[in-house]
Amino acid sequence: MNQSVKTYLGLLAVAFFWGTSFSVSKIGLRQLLPMHLAILRFSLASIIFYSLLIMFYRNNSIEKKDRPLLWFLGVLGVSSYFYIQYTGLKLTTTVNTAIIIAISPIFTIIFSSLVFHQESLTLNKIVGAILAFSGIFLIFAGSTGMSLGKDTMAGDLLILSNSVAWALFTVLGKKLVEKYDPFMVMAYINIYGTITMLPLAFTPTFVNSVRTIGPITWGAALYLAVTCSVYGYFMWYRGVKVLGASRTAVFNYINPLFAVAIGILFLKEPGNIYTLLGGAAVLAGVYTASRSGEKFRHKGELVSSDRLK
Repeated sequence: MNQSVKTYLGLLAVAFFWGTSFSVSKIGLRQLLPMHLAILRFSLASIIFYSLLIMFYRNNSIEKKDRPLLWFLGVLGVSSYFYIQYTGLKLTTTVNTAIIIAISPIFTIIFSSLVFHQESLTLNKIVGAILAFSGIFLIFAGSTGMSLGKDTMAGDLLILSNSVAWALFTVLGKKLVEKYDPFMVMAYINIYGTITMLPLAFTPTFVNSVRTIGPITWGAALYLAVTCSVYGYFMWYRGVKVLGASRTAVFNYINPLFAVAIGILFLKEPGNIYTLLGGAAVLAGVYTASRSGEKFRHKGELVSSDRLK
């Protein structure tokens, strides 16, 4: 099995874990506030990351000149990301959130191809992203519809900034994972991001909450830390290194697909024709975006679209 195939399978596993995170988070949120659950999750993840760094990367280090970018990515993709997301969720609807977050892979393609010129802008990437986004729109808005207006505008804008932040997080980390092992990069990002959240942990409210939670809540936090943070974040940057930011980003579309499937199969949530059509569109879009660029005529000659910036 070659490296690309292993990476695709790894990203599918990430999509599954991130798809289950909503249901698991709901368990943790029975006893913890959203930000308290995030702090506990990333604190546990950082302890695991640090332990593995000591065990397997003792002789490796990050150059001082690269550490400011790691700190920035920690704030961008860990601490501020979840604070903005949780705040936005309170001010808008779940449907709006799912659809707006689904724009992130499109932003990733724009940033990686047109702004930072890291990758080629191919027809397959564009068509695949639009097709997958259409699938997400069908799944979440097909039966209930979006709620647009001044009542949700503040929350919608916060979620939109979240979508842009994750795209930047994906693209800006590319040069680091090309220079260092992706696990090291993600370990430092998680640790730095967690450190920026620690002031919120040293509050009476958080301390009292953690003291009173039961084993099920601890289990939920540990699940999120191990699968969604340690494995998920590491595999995400592994995908960026092997496949590129654009092809990795489209796997974000599979996360809600797993979440919906789990809801229908295990939680007895309703499904409809929009769910079926949307799911098919998501899978077709991810497949299309993952393929090599088709050849087309450019200035009188046939060239691969992968060569065009």
